[in-house]
Amino acid sequence: MDEELTDRFIGAITDWVQQLIRMNTLVATDLGLIPTDLHCLHVLQQDGPMTTGKLGEHVGLSAGAASRMIDRLESAGFVTRARDVADRRKVTVATTPAGLERAGTAYGGLTERTRRDLASFTSDELQVIIRFVELSLRSVESEASALATRGTPA
Repeated sequence: MDEELTDRFIGAITDWVQQLIRMNTLVATDLGLIPTDLHCLHVLQQDGPMTTGKLGEHVGLSAGAASRMIDRLESAGFVTRARDVADRRKVTVATTPAGLERAGTAYGGLTERTRRDLASFTSDELQVIIRFVELSLRSVESEASALATRGTPA
């Protein structure tokens, strides 16, 4: 493997991630939210409705912080809460169609540009990119889980 090319790739990915973080922060601010709120919306969009506790685990928040996040999102019209009919102690959080539309609109320009960028790749090249992203995602999830189980040093 070409070490210089690998370093160039890692540098480009790092810069790309930093710009995505910047974009998410700007979108969150524009929507009257914070970046973690957007993370929550993404999780709910991908995985569907879930309890506040489960959602907090997904985004790395304590139960209290997750509850405050859901309060913000609910008051802004992005999510709803509903009691579980089988177990009234459980509350399920779900996105609203209007909330998803607002968030989607905020990313519309980036989504369109990404589609144009990807149109310049062949199907075989896209398969390689997808394979890398999926492998990298598993690596990031594994490293994040390791960090989470270690906890914060005193």
